[in-house]
Amino acid sequence: MSKQAPIKRSLQRKWQKSKPKPTNRNSKKKSNGIGSLMENRRCHLRKKKREVKVSKTDPESGLLVKNERERVFAYSYHTACDRNGWILQTYVTAANVHDSQAFFVLFERVKREIQSCPEAVCVDAGYKTPAIAKYLLEQGVKPIWPYTRPKTKDGFFRKSDFVYDEYFDCYLCPNDQVLSYSTTNREGYREYKSDPAVCRSCPYLHQCTQSKSYTKVVTRHVWQDYYEEAEHLRYVPEYRELYALRKETIERDFADMKEKHGLRWTHYRGLEKNEAQAMLVCAAMNLKKLANYLWKAKHRPFFSFAWLPILPTFFENIVYLWNKMGFRHSSETHFVNSLRRVSQK
Repeated sequence: MSKQAPIKRSLQRKWQKSKPKPTNRNSKKKSNGIGSLMENRRCHLRKKKREVKVSKTDPESGLLVKNERERVFAYSYHTACDRNGWILQTYVTAANVHDSQAFFVLFERVKREIQSCPEAVCVDAGYKTPAIAKYLLEQGVKPIWPYTRPKTKDGFFRKSDFVYDEYFDCYLCPNDQVLSYSTTNREGYREYKSDPAVCRSCPYLHQCTQSKSYTKVVTRHVWQDYYEEAEHLRYVPEYRELYALRKETIERDFADMKEKHGLRWTHYRGLEKNEAQAMLVCAAMNLKKLANYLWKAKHRPFFSFAWLPILPTFFENIVYLWNKMGFRHSSETHFVNSLRRVSQK
């Protein structure tokens, strides 16, 4: 041990000599505990800050993340149509704008177009938010949206397993314990927390939470009542049949836009040009639909009404021949003779 000590001291002196001297006087001072904590906090915030990528060729477009590997700059086309597939309005946004943010502009455009308020609106899962439910129900419009699977980990309790008590404003867990109201966060969700002393000895702790503080937190939006009212409308048979028309109307319109009108890819730069293209494409699709309706209206009367005077005589002859052939005389000769008699009449 005595022989190694001088070697260590000599290496330490060499390392201090080779160490570059600080140029700033403030760097010589040792930072206290509060300063180091603040510096670590700043570094954490810099890493946590969301990086927004902007296209150099088209800054108005948004980054669309399709999967883990594919990321493209694109635009989103929000379109509304009636139950017969006629396109009413369209609205173009950057791809990084959420669908729920574009709904309000699109709905106001539809109201101006039809000069009234629709009775019901069938929307996709991207528009399934409490804000949209409140916005539509306050105007007397029925929001109809699809079922979405809960995003809970396998083996854990779902949010539906926790019962909300409206009178006492609290939640009850599957173990009949109370989750009291704690605070309301900036996103508009009320937080209900459990008692750590009770959860520590709970037999369902491994199915409830992975919190190190043994605290279960359940959130509820301040407009959750509107959201639940819209959820109940999904089970009405009339609205279920109405939602089934989506695949025949708006989904068909989107398919025609992509396959027949080249909207699978963006051909222009800027929101203004893309929205003008969307308007022209929607107008062309409505004109084609109108042409088909006019053609059918022109030719259908001939097929539907021209044969009405002949139909009674035709059916009488069919019944007459059937009776002759099937019940009275089954011979081929009598069938031919009956045809001759009908032709002579």
